[in-house]
Amino acid sequence: MNSRVELDNKSAVVLHHYNYRDSSLIVNFFLSDSGLVSAIAKGVKAKKSRQNQATLIQPFQTLKVSLIGKGELLILKNIELETKSLSASWSLSGKSLYCAYYLNELLLKLLPSNMDCQSIFSLYTHILTVLAETTDQTSEHYEVPLRLFELKLLEYLGYGLNLSHDINSNLPIESNKQYTYIIDAGPTEIPQEGESSFVLSGKTLLDLNDGQLSDKKTLQESKQLLKWALTQHLGNKPLKSREMFKQLYCFK
Repeated sequence: MNSRVELDNKSAVVLHHYNYRDSSLIVNFFLSDSGLVSAIAKGVKAKKSRQNQATLIQPFQTLKVSLIGKGELLILKNIELETKSLSASWSLSGKSLYCAYYLNELLLKLLPSNMDCQSIFSLYTHILTVLAETTDQTSEHYEVPLRLFELKLLEYLGYGLNLSHDINSNLPIESNKQYTYIIDAGPTEIPQEGESSFVLSGKTLLDLNDGQLSDKKTLQESKQLLKWALTQHLGNKPLKSREMFKQLYCFK
């Protein structure tokens, strides 16, 4: 973004923010039609800040924002609650909150900027609603929406997984067979060795392709596959939220 940019009254959610100088914040916004956008919120922490805007700059609130400027860091011109939204904010706590922060961290690391993200924005807000409504404390109820989000995010970014055909024979996957999944390629019945592949069932591949994760083994193998696929694009540095899961809830 080298030319002057004006984004007026755009739907957005705050993914993250941090202090900038004495009275300002740098905010990472997720805009529905522009992807990841960072901006300086000048003076919002000052006592005389107009409408106390700092109270609005919190994760998991749907907002309307106006931004202006050049380069990768814009300036926040105006911010207000999205009053027309079905949920202006989500009430998240415990596991739901940590899962939501995990989604935010994925988006911060993988989401492109200056790109229409309406489909993934809609999915993100839907998953937040599901998490906010989840009261069962078993991990499966939280992991299913996370796995579906991971799968769709990979597809959206152009890294979609081959879940339907053997890469060597081009035959449809069969649920009663075992397959070796090769990263950046797909599943094959031919045994493979090395760090870039692992074995999983045909049923898992088909269930994941259909978005059906009710089976315990399917959910477990899907988690391994998606974590592995995401790691290829995230690099070796672990996600902070994932490490937090392990410490607080023994998520592996």
